[in-house]
Amino acid sequence: MKQKIFAVLTITALLLGSAIVAKTAVSTIAGLAVAQSSTVWNSVKDAALGDALTNGVLASQLYMFNGTTFDRARGDTTFGLDVDVTRLPGGGQTPTDGFSNPSTFNGAWALNGVFNGTTWDRMRGSITNGVLVEKKTVGTQFFSVKRENVGGVSINLAFGFTSRKISIRAPLTNTDEVCVDYIGGTAVCPAANTAGDSRIAPGGAIILDDYAQTSISVISSSGTQTIYVDAWN
Repeated sequence: MKQKIFAVLTITALLLGSAIVAKTAVSTIAGLAVAQSSTVWNSVKDAALGDALTNGVLASQLYMFNGTTFDRARGDTTFGLDVDVTRLPGGGQTPTDGFSNPSTFNGAWALNGVFNGTTWDRMRGSITNGVLVEKKTVGTQFFSVKRENVGGVSINLAFGFTSRKISIRAPLTNTDEVCVDYIGGTAVCPAANTAGDSRIAPGGAIILDDYAQTSISVISSSGTQTIYVDAWN
């Protein structure tokens, strides 16, 4: 009887020991940890714990495939991940004058461009004077006439160029008004209190500044009058 009791106790002890060893082995395999120091280890945290974790975060590294092997991704704490910008669309191209509507350029300029009617060119300028602006000299083309025979029929005075400034003067010797059509159509003196072409009384003058026209037309309100016309581009 003693031998039977000893055998039962032995088998029971072996079964309990196996259970304890199995539990320890499973716990060791499932319980991952990371080293905080040479003597302190922290259990790896699950994403379910959310933000603001201070330990147990597993460090990992990105690897990039170069076609043959896997290499570590490069970068630093100042600029982050290194990126080869020459592989980006348009990253390796430099804009030049005569850059037509692009068919191969997919990037973006950090420069201002102006369209000359055919191609895109870079805007000119300097740090000292700013943007370069073409200033046309007033008076490179000039028209001047004294018409002493302005009567009851509209007279067109063509400049031969597109004006920028126009001066129209009526002398004090005139006996009636002269009417002016500024766009070169048929001049007509409007009735009293009616809008229409401008009336210039004797001794009056009209100056048109920054006004683009190729001609004006004049007519007398009555009789024969004189008018002075000057135009510049």
